[in-house]
Amino acid sequence: MNELPTNAKSFLETHFPGQEANRVEKDNDGYDVYLKNGFSIDFTLDGEWDDVDGNTQDLPQSIIDLLPAKIAEYIQTNYLDETIREINKEKFGFEVDLSNRVELEFDSEGNFLRVDK
Repeated sequence: MNELPTNAKSFLETHFPGQEANRVEKDNDGYDVYLKNGFSIDFTLDGEWDDVDGNTQDLPQSIIDLLPAKIAEYIQTNYLDETIREINKEKFGFEVDLSNRVELEFDSEGNFLRVDK
């Protein structure tokens, strides 16, 4: 945990205050942090978040607020009863996994691209 870049530590403190890590792994492309509450967060080597996975739990609103507003608006309009369980940053933008296991893809500006099958 001590090896995590400052901005990764700040992300954890902001969005998961008081949560302890079960395990932190470093590999060639970044850090994988597994929290005791069941969440896992992947960071790049420079400490930018890359993936936040609730592992069947809803993501905190503070993380959803990091996305372009169009994404939340699209989900609210088209998947009203669903919640966000995972967000992956991708080359094309974002992949958002919902509580009904539907995976949605959006560009970096939040425009809907497609349902990932």
